[in-house]
Amino acid sequence: MTQIAGAVFLVLGLASGLLLTLAPFGIGAAQPQPVAWVLFPLLTMGGYLLLAVAARGPAITRISRSAGAALLALAVAATVGLFLVGNSLVTPGAGTISLWYVLLIGLVLGTAGLSFRRLGDDEA
Repeated sequence: MTQIAGAVFLVLGLASGLLLTLAPFGIGAAQPQPVAWVLFPLLTMGGYLLLAVAARGPAITRISRSAGAALLALAVAATVGLFLVGNSLVTPGAGTISLWYVLLIGLVLGTAGLSFRRLGDDEA
């Protein structure tokens, strides 16, 4: 049950980050409210922690790296969006503060997740 709850929380947290990334461009019908700003990091970290607590052995490393890769992908997407707006290639329908937020959170948590190593892990 812990793994299922953790996976749902992690996916919802990443989905909140994705919606925050897409919002300035009007992609999709959803317009994230302030709760999405809170849920993005909290659900992502909470879901990761629940999954990690329930995992055993090398699964912890896989979970950390997978979550880190997804968060870093969101950070890259936010950076691309900021680049497009900054060079007037795209005109956003709203402010770009959500892109900066996703960039910051995704970069910090994504890098932490990708750098996770357990004692005795291979360098693969």
